Amino acid sequence: MKNIITVIFFLLSSFCFAQDKFEFMGIVKINGDDKSVITYRLVFTEKDGLISGHSITDLGGAHETKNSISGTYNKKTKDFFFKENAIIYTKSKYSDNQFCFINYTEKLNLKNVSKIDGDFKGLYANKTKCIDGKLTLVSAKKIEKLVNVVSKKIAKSNKINDATKASLNPNNILDSLKRNNLLKNQNLTLFTQNNELLFEIWDDQVEDGDVISLFQNDNLILNNYKVLNKRKQLKIQLNAKKTTFKIEALNEGEMKLNTTTIQINDEGKKIDLISILNAKESAFITIIRE
Repeated sequence: MKNIITVIFFLLSSFCFAQDKFEFMGIVKINGDDKSVITYRLVFTEKDGLISGHSITDLGGAHETKNSISGTYNKKTKDFFFKENAIIYTKSKYSDNQFCFINYTEKLNLKNVSKIDGDFKGLYANKTKCIDGKLTLVSAKKIEKLVNVVSKKIAKSNKINDATKASLNPNNILDSLKRNNLLKNQNLTLFTQNNELLFEIWDDQVEDGDVISLFQNDNLILNNYKVLNKRKQLKIQLNAKKTTFKIEALNEGEMKLNTTTIQINDEGKKIDLISILNAKESAFITIIRE
C-alpha cells in the first residue's frame, strides 16, 4: 500500500472543476533534508487576477494542517503567486511562532497548467524567514488516469482476494486522503473569531449502532448518544479563549470501529471530520477564539 500511495503523490495533479477553480496534490520537500517528504494539497480559485483558497499539509497525518491562502495571477505575464496566511485548523501542537508558511512564485499558464514544480520561501507569521523548500505537484487528470489503470489491474488480478482488492483500491486510498480523520488521542485545533459555533453530528454511512458521549471542558453535553444518519445539531457557546471538546466512543458498532462524522459550522465556514475510534477511546477538538 505504501508503494501505491507514494506513486499517487508523485503523480497527483491539478484538476480544474471550472475555468477558475483548481486543485493540486503532491509533495513538499524541505531544503537540507532529503528524507523529508510531506504530502500537500492546494485548492484555489482565480477571479479577476486574485487567488483565494486553502492548502493542507501532511494529509491524513499526525500533523495535518489546513491554511488559508491568497495570491495574484497576471494573465498577460503569467506571473502566479500564492502565500499561506493563517491556520484554519491543525493536528500539531499549536504555538504562535511555530508554523512556517509557504510563499510561492512561478510563471504559469493557468488555462493549461499541468504541474507546479519549483522552490518556495518559508516565512513565519511575523514575516521573518524560516525553512525554504520545493513544491512538486502534478495534474489530476493524470492521476485519474493512473488510478483507473491501477484499479483495473488490481480488479483483474487472480492473485488478490476481494478484501485485499478493496483495501488496495487506489480510488479508495485517494478518497481517504481527502477525509479529515481524527484518531485515538489526536487533537484538532480550530481557530475562530466567533462566540458561537454549530456542531452537526451524524453517521454518513450505514447506521450500525455507534454510541458516543461529547464533553465540553469536561462537562457532559451529549450523553450516551446513538449516532444516526439524521444530523444532530448542537449550538455551542464559547465563553473562554480556549475550549476543549472530547469525543468518547462508548462502543463499536456492528461494522466495527466507532465512526462519527462531525461538521463544525463557523458562520458559513465548515470543517468536516470523522472520528474513528475503538470502544473506550477518545479524540479531541480544541477551539481557540482569536
